[in-house]
Order: sequence, then C-alpha cells, then structure tokens
Amino acid sequence: MIGKRKAVRIPSELWTTIRENLEALGASSVEEYVEAVLREDLREKGLLPAYTPEEEREVERRLRDLGYLD
Repeated sequence: MIGKRKAVRIPSELWTTIRENLEALGASSVEEYVEAVLREDLREKGLLPAYTPEEEREVERRLRDLGYLD
C-alpha cells in the first residue's frame, strides 16, 4: 500500500533475522515483510477489510470477464 509512512521500532536482532531470511519469507525488504504480517493479522481479526477497494474492483472485473457477473 502506498501512502504516508510512520516509523516503528523493533529489536535489531529481529530486524536482522528478517533481513537474513527475506528470500525464504517471500519479501524483498524488512519493511515489506513486517507490513504484510501486520496487515494479515489485522485482517484475520476483522480490523481491516479482506480486500482493498482496488482489489475488490479487480475481483469484480475478473468475475465479470468470466461471465459470473452482468
């Protein structure tokens, strides 16, 4: 998600572990990984919608292309 950012401090050993394992974690940066983990946790708790408005439009477009929506 693009937008304003705020800094969050985490222990350096945690940051280092993430950085050293980016490939295994499927992320290109520590920030990307931390954001993905936080976003997923908030979605699971119902505090964020399952999809962003852009993702909802894309799902709707795909369903329409497949003939499931008029």
